[in-house]
Amino acid sequence: MRTPYVLAGLLVAAVALVLGWVILAGTSRDAGAGTLRVLYAIEPPFAFVDSHGRVTGEAPEVLRIVARRAGFREVEFVHAEFGQLLHDLMNGRAEVVASGVFVTPERARAVRFTRPTARVGTALMVAAGNPLHLHGLDDVAAHPEAVLALIDGAVEMSQARRAGVPPVRLQRHGDATSATVAVIEGRADALALSDVSIGYILTSSGFTGVEPAHPFRQPQRDGQDDAGWPAFALRIEDETLARRLDEALAGFLGSAEHRALVARFGFAPRNLTVEARP
Repeated sequence: MRTPYVLAGLLVAAVALVLGWVILAGTSRDAGAGTLRVLYAIEPPFAFVDSHGRVTGEAPEVLRIVARRAGFREVEFVHAEFGQLLHDLMNGRAEVVASGVFVTPERARAVRFTRPTARVGTALMVAAGNPLHLHGLDDVAAHPEAVLALIDGAVEMSQARRAGVPPVRLQRHGDATSATVAVIEGRADALALSDVSIGYILTSSGFTGVEPAHPFRQPQRDGQDDAGWPAFALRIEDETLARRLDEALAGFLGSAEHRALVARFGFAPRNLTVEARP
């Protein structure tokens, strides 16, 4: 007759053991142990896969270093389309996004950002010779037939809308390569993207027939240049993890090691003014 009580006791013990393991696992993660899962999208030079199959770029390489300094043994990268990065983060596919996602007030209401890792501007890629004379997003808006290629979900989409480019002339792409090809083939007249991205594409991809618009007028917001501040994104509730990464970033950003690392991806000293928050 004691069998039910014995089974019940064993069940309680098993549940306690499992709960204890879950709590311990959570505590270990907060303490920086274990594997950190990281979402990325193909957006060179912020994130991409090199010829050896390694996930690299400014964001993954900086993340590897700060994750190690924060106590994580391994970093596991998980691919997603750029426009799905924050959605997948909030749905639990990973703990961090490292892919050149810029801090914006709208995004900051949905996710938590670390301190920015860089400061970048906007640029415009056009056909060689700039036949439509596009030197700003307002020029694209003013030209009745100009089609602007954009990365779906990127901040340049909001900038284009604020500049008055009609939605019917905004051409969305999943990555910068397809957007660049659209300009080369004449399906789009320009591509709006960060200045470091366009510079990296033009110097490393081998594409011909396109060039940066020069000069280029920066988009404005509240009377100032609308600079981009890439940062790592986390879920709102992951405050402890964000704090640990911020502490590691504070000891790394601006160092000689940091400057040498990101120079490989086209980040100049002007892109490393990261003391001010956006």
